[in-house]
Order: sequence, then C-alpha cells, then structure tokens
Amino acid sequence: MRILVISDTHTDDIDKLSSSLIEEFNRCDAILHAGDVIGYKPIHQIEHINPNVYAVKGNMDPFFDETLMPKKRTIKFDEVKVGLIHGDGAPFGLENRLLYQFEGVDLIVYGHTHKPFWGVLGDVHFLNPGSPTNNRYTDFNSYAILEIEGKNFDAKIMKI
Repeated sequence: MRILVISDTHTDDIDKLSSSLIEEFNRCDAILHAGDVIGYKPIHQIEHINPNVYAVKGNMDPFFDETLMPKKRTIKFDEVKVGLIHGDGAPFGLENRLLYQFEGVDLIVYGHTHKPFWGVLGDVHFLNPGSPTNNRYTDFNSYAILEIEGKNFDAKIMKI
C-alpha cells in the first residue's frame, strides 16, 4: 500500500501545489493530511482525484466541524495502526507530547512544525512530511510517501 502524506498546505486551491505532488494523488492508495489545510476546498479537490483522503484539522483550521475534520484520528492500514494529528504549541518536544495522544499505535503522523521528520521514539515511529508550500524551518518544501505491507512499513521524505 502506497500512502501520500502531506501537512501544512496553507492553500485555498490545489492548483497552487507543485505538479509532482498533484501527480502523487493518482499514484497512491490513500492520502493523509495532517492539518493546516486553511480551507475545505483543497480536501474536496483531492477527493475528486483520490477518494481515500483522511484529514485532521490543525491550529489554523478552527472553523472546521469535528465531524468533517476531527482533531485526531486512528486509521488501520493492513496491520499497521496509524495515529493522525496536527500538533500544537512549541515545536520543540512536540513528538514527546504527541506520544500521550494515542494508545497502541505503530506510527504517529503529524505536522505543525513544517519540518520533515522520520524517526523512532521509544516503540513508536513518527512521520512529519514537512510542508509542500511553506518551508519555515527548512530550506526546502516536502511531502512524504509511506509504504505499508502487512506489519511492515517505511517512509521517505520527498523534497519538492
């Protein structure tokens, strides 16, 4: 299973995203958006390309109804349990704070920092795809590709 992971798009239209990212919408089995969409239109546009979109609201998405876009969610792909959340507060120590948001997950996908990260804390993997539009804390824009097969998974940060 190939999953596109994005966060912090901060845009009102997918036409403002890179063509390489838009091409990935068709190539993936599912799309995870870890918040700070800014408007629901981009999610709706992505769903027209790939209906398997799972999104959560970020700190810049306060107007989204929890039924449309919850603050966090847990999704199971094959035998891998994924926690999806945006995160908030100071970027330093965010991963430690997110550990307390989920129980029994294999992977936590998050955003907020705009800084890509793929690593392990304790027994939990963490994936932050960075931002495809706003590289505040890095010198590049990015997204991630998550590959899952059974219980096995790996991710790759993709520079734009």
